[in-house]
Parts: sequence; C-alpha cells; structure tokens
Amino acid sequence: MRKFFILLCLVSGLVAQNTITIPFDWAGQNGIYINDGALFWNRDWTSGMLLFDGTYTSYSKRYGAHTSKLFESVKPGMLASWRALPDSNKVESYFDYYKGDYAFDQLEIGANYEQLNKHIGITGFKRTHGGNTGHYFYPTGGSSPIHHSYRIDYAASKNGRKLEVSAGRFVTRSGLPDSTSNGLENDNILSAGVRYQRPFGGWTIDAYFGQFFQHRLVHHSSLSDSNYQNINRNRLDILFQSPGGFGFGIKQNTQQINADTTNRFLSWSNFYAQKELKNFKMLVGVNQFNNGSSDNPFSWHINYQKELDALYMKIVSSGFPKPIHPTFDYSDQQSIYDSLNYEFWNHSMAKIGFINQSMGGDLFVSVVHRKKSVYEKEDANIQFVGGNLHYGFNNGWSVYSKIIAQLDSSIYGGGIGTITTTGMKGKLNLFKGNMKIDAHLWMDGANGKLKSFGFDPIRQVPFKHTNPSWVLPDQWLLHFKAVANISGVIVSYKINNVLNAVGSMAGASSDDLMWARPNHVYPQLGRMMQLGVTWYFKD
Repeated sequence: MRKFFILLCLVSGLVAQNTITIPFDWAGQNGIYINDGALFWNRDWTSGMLLFDGTYTSYSKRYGAHTSKLFESVKPGMLASWRALPDSNKVESYFDYYKGDYAFDQLEIGANYEQLNKHIGITGFKRTHGGNTGHYFYPTGGSSPIHHSYRIDYAASKNGRKLEVSAGRFVTRSGLPDSTSNGLENDNILSAGVRYQRPFGGWTIDAYFGQFFQHRLVHHSSLSDSNYQNINRNRLDILFQSPGGFGFGIKQNTQQINADTTNRFLSWSNFYAQKELKNFKMLVGVNQFNNGSSDNPFSWHINYQKELDALYMKIVSSGFPKPIHPTFDYSDQQSIYDSLNYEFWNHSMAKIGFINQSMGGDLFVSVVHRKKSVYEKEDANIQFVGGNLHYGFNNGWSVYSKIIAQLDSSIYGGGIGTITTTGMKGKLNLFKGNMKIDAHLWMDGANGKLKSFGFDPIRQVPFKHTNPSWVLPDQWLLHFKAVANISGVIVSYKINNVLNAVGSMAGASSDDLMWARPNHVYPQLGRMMQLGVTWYFKD
C-alpha cells in the first residue's frame, strides 16, 4: 500500500500549497493569488502587525518582500502573528538589489537591531519597471518608481509581557495598460498595528488594534469614476485566556469607503468563546451588525491537527461575514439596509501527509461556500483538490512536484483548471569546489482553464465574460534561478520563461516564441532576465 501511494504521487504529481501565485508581470507589481482554496480577493490580511483592507490590496507582492513574506489572511479568533524574538545580541544591515529587462530596477535596504527578547527593524523598498510593452510608464512622465514603501517594526518581551508595534507607508505611482494610451494609478497607503499581551490574574489578556488608510486614484477607460477613493479600515481584538485553554473575546471592525459611486460606513462585531486542547481548537461566535440585522448570525473556526510517527493530518473549518466589494454594492440606502453590504464565507479543508528523512508529501481537499450578497444571482461552491511530493537525494539534490485542481466552474475559484509545478534543486560545484551555486530549475503550467473567467485588475474583482478574445490559453513555462555566495556577497541570476529567452537570442520570430497570457487587460508575458546582489553587514 505504501509503494502504491508513493507511485500514485509520483505519477500524478499531486501537490498542495496554501498559496498559488499567478503574476501579471515578472516584476511583482500585479497579479492574483489562490489562497485557502479560493481566489484571494476582497479579504483582509495582515503582515506582522500591519493591517490591510483587501478591497484594492489583494496582491501582497506589490508591497515588497518585507511585507509579502509575512502575508496572512484574517480568520475568526486569530490575532496578528507575533514575530520570533532573538535570544542574543546582533546588529545587521542589508542591501538587496535587482536589475533586469524592461527597465526593471528593484532595491530593498534595511537594518535590524536585536537584543535578548527585543527587535527593531527598519526597511525601505522601491521598484521601477516599464513593463514588457511600456505599460507601466507613467503617462505624464517622471522618474519616480512605480512603487516604494517604508516600514518600521518594534517587538519586545519581558516578565510575561509582550509588545509588538509596526507602521508602514506604501506608495504606488504607475502607468496601467489601456486601449489607446497608458492609464495611471496613484495609491497612498498608511498602515499601523499594535499587539499587547500580559498576565491578568491567573488569566492572560491579549489585545490587537490595526488601522489602515488608503487614498487611491485610477484613470482607465474601463472606469467612469476618475476621482480619488478613500478607504478607512479599523480592527480591534481583545481576548481573555485561562490557563486551561478556555478563552473569550470580542472583535470589532469598521470600514468606511468614500468615492463617487460608493459612500458607505460599515460596523460589525463578533463576540466569541474558544477552547484549546492538545490537538484541537474550536471557536464559536455571534455576529452583530450596526443596524441590528439577524443575517449571518454566527462565526466559527475549528482546527484539528494530529501527528502519528511520520504521518500527520489536519482538518480546518471556518465561517465568517465580510463586506461585499463596492463594485457589487448597489444599495442606495446604506444607512437603512446596512445588512445588504455583507456576504458570508465558509471554508473547510482536510489534509493528510507524511514526512521522513528523504521524502515528504500530502494530499488535500478544500471546499469554500460563498453565500451571495442580496444583489447577486447565486451562491458559489468552490472545490479544490491537490497534493505535494518532495524527494531528496543523498548528494543534496531534490525533486518536487505540485498540483492543484479546481473541480467546479465558479469564477471565485480563479478559473485555474489544473496548475502543476515540477522542479529540481541542488548545488553545483565549480572551479574545483571553490564556488558553490544553489541551482533551481522548474516548470509550471495550467490546463483546462475556465473560459468564462475574467479578473478585473483595476477594480480587483472576478467576473464572467463571453468575449472569445479574453479567453486565457493553457500554458507551460520553464524557469531557472542560480544563487552563489562570493565572499559574503550573494549573487543571483534568474530567468522567467527560459524558452522565450532562448528563442529570442536565437533570432526566432515573435510567433514562434513561448508566451504567457495571465490576464485579458495585461499584455502577453515574454521573458524576464534579472541579476541580483544581496549584501549583509553585521556588527
């Protein structure tokens, strides 16, 4: 039976991972995620203590690795995650720079000051990119980057008390692909958050507050509203926990949107109780909306994990209300019919896996039920299956295969069909072993895409269409990355879409090159060749 299971994984390449990235460009400026078994859109998320309202911020890679690597979707009863604190003193600064095709230029600089149970981090980031057809060049000119951001983090722990504070600013000034000439996007985001935990008698009190403000302007032929949109989002969590694993708390949320076509203020609360055991956590809550609506009265989160030797199993279920996207908000009397501004999201997932010294893998099934808002025609049931297999050889090389497949025809699953990634990683020894290079070669592709699926990158919403010129073709792409450490300087070289790059250098015609088209608004993706240098300075 064990041999059959391994053979099945090898043949099918079954793969599971929490997040699948579908980029609209190779620079990281725009794209979509498949997260927790569905297209990630119009959902709150956090990065450390920073809160992001997901209405127009669904692609965290835009904001730099310092923020996207801490991406975490918001779920009932889950406060923003703590940073791991150091156990020794260290001062470290770094310089991370990449240069590539189509005027791609990206820089991140930062410094980390660490003492026992204390951390201070300061980071700056900027990205410049023209896009492979020049669509990111700002229509009125200028030399500013298409995105830059700044972030500061502070965390400390002493005598059972923990504190973490973060603040960041994220600025986008970019062109957009449009029918005749470039559109534009001006986006200014301020985000801040704080979490504090301390003993309270025999209990523990844990509190989090996050605030998000966005000032966004888009000029595009698909939009009638060419004025600034403002979003003000607040979140307050307070949790009391007993030593026995019982807890109760309150979560208070507000969202205010001001624009030409939408002006609304939403406020909703959740009062909940939770219980934690060795392998099991359960939370049940009651929702309250500021107009007294009885729609979607309950929220819940259930998490069961079990490990048995080399095997493990995980079962998760959660349900919660969230504001509908303003694109779908047609209410003319929000103050009276406030309950119409919410939808209900229910996600369940089961995973089973194994891991040993040389091999690991898992299989999963995920179901999301999205209860429609009052203005939509039908609910959505989003179904995914997938898996993951990884095998490591004794010489340090490893191979892996991943797959995720959407079983339904809902646009809210991303219409991805089946996405497969297969690759190999290992070390190359050059110059008689004096230079060691970490090499990574991988192929990813999709087939069976939903022909009616479309994603509006301007409004950041999925939609159905019948336009044959918007149908996204199936594709298979090859990529390569090499990283070498040369006297403490990390040098990297990366090629996205290797076959396009090789064909271009060989003089092949455009029709004979390998292209990818991930979105109907954005142009086809060719190659991206980039060279990076990362340097750490330690004191």
